[in-house]
Amino acid sequence: MRVSDVTRQYPALAKIAARAAGSASAAIQFSVGHFADEQADYEPPDHEPPQGIGEIMTVRIGGVGFELHTWSPVTPGHPPAGVLADELGAGRFGGSVMINPDFLYDSAYSTEILLTLGHDPWRPDYADSLMVTLAYKVMTTAAGGDVPILFLQSPVAPFKDPPPRFRVDGSGEAPRVSNGLALRMLIALDTSNPRKRLALVRNIAWVAAEYGMGLQVTDRRFGRVRGEWWSVLRHEPDIYQRKKTELFGWAPDGVPDCAQLLTFVGPARIGASAAIAADLLARNVGLLSISEATLQEVAFVNVVVPVAPARKGPTAASGKCLPIGAGLGALARDCGLTARRGARRTGPIEDTPATDYQLLRTGPVDPRVGEPDDAVYRPIWVSWQLSSARDVPSLVLAHLLADKHVVDGRVDYTRARAAPNRQIRGRAKISVALDPVIDRVDVPGRLSDLCSRAERDVVTHLLGEGVILRTVELAIAWRERWISR
Repeated sequence: MRVSDVTRQYPALAKIAARAAGSASAAIQFSVGHFADEQADYEPPDHEPPQGIGEIMTVRIGGVGFELHTWSPVTPGHPPAGVLADELGAGRFGGSVMINPDFLYDSAYSTEILLTLGHDPWRPDYADSLMVTLAYKVMTTAAGGDVPILFLQSPVAPFKDPPPRFRVDGSGEAPRVSNGLALRMLIALDTSNPRKRLALVRNIAWVAAEYGMGLQVTDRRFGRVRGEWWSVLRHEPDIYQRKKTELFGWAPDGVPDCAQLLTFVGPARIGASAAIAADLLARNVGLLSISEATLQEVAFVNVVVPVAPARKGPTAASGKCLPIGAGLGALARDCGLTARRGARRTGPIEDTPATDYQLLRTGPVDPRVGEPDDAVYRPIWVSWQLSSARDVPSLVLAHLLADKHVVDGRVDYTRARAAPNRQIRGRAKISVALDPVIDRVDVPGRLSDLCSRAERDVVTHLLGEGVILRTVELAIAWRERWISR
């Protein structure tokens, strides 16, 4: 029996109806925080949304990062139309978004795509930042006006296939670099039209092969889980360097030391991020990092953009809220890496699905690009579910740093959601640097011992604070697929 397209949308429609029934307004409230290590006056928002069902997401790369909160209001009221945003001071913003009821997808059907520009630790120069913008445009344009993008992030941990001498179950996977020059995208699938997914991957593969980029997709074979990849193309460093020189050989030399923190916010719509990516590339604006996510059907596109060397100055960091059209114009003035006459023409952003988005901007700040030369950071993934709000990633990091073999660590990414029954479910990625004296062949064993010990100690800590054991679900592993099993 063939299932109709309308029937396939029932899970998405049911989700929207359930949220509407438990909320006093059709608008979602949000808060955004931009932070930098150099900002002494930044006050982060509370770890838990102030009321109602909500989501939390934090992203950190180099010396900067973003903190996002969304929640459904519980006080009845007439929802304001469109997107409202205000600056609250010191890199903090707040507002509300009227959600788009046409943004329908079933989260049970999704797949991920990994596009790799390099396997070395994250340290992009100006030309690399433009290549990231190009890759961002390629991925979002391939999704086009048909495929919802649920999550996109860069830098992320790149993937290499284990040598043929290892079993195909992934047991030969070596510890990965925590952050490399790579982009990872999560999209919703239309199971009624598999050709759409194949066309998307084919369009990305054509460009990836031309520019020497590696390409992996989620391994969807029976028994496979998130974190297991099927390699379509391997990364070709020589081709990548040649194409980078051909396209952006005119870019300034060196590693950026001045950047703007930007958040595009608005109702989630298919095609909005593709419009933003196309505009940034047309204006020759590079990207040091991207973190795009949909929280409660509100789209957030967070980017770190290098300031053009010719326009750097001693200006103190400040924040602004601007409509997307005016915001992109100001961004091109400060961060476009060519003179205005060198930029390519682009259509008005007002004629795209991102027409009513707001641009939240903080800067200039020092992004602190790169890692210390003597440290190699390895990713550790964390997954949890608790009956109350806890800062689990910080707790896990504290126990990891207590180990004598760990010399440094940080929380790179956190996302948590409060369900209607107040259960808190979340995932995080933590980066740790082991003692350099540890031999490379001993690193997997050290990481395994470290994760098992931290998992035991964190559960013990939670029980000591009165958390009931049967309500605790916690997994910590340095291989991502172990979290999903």
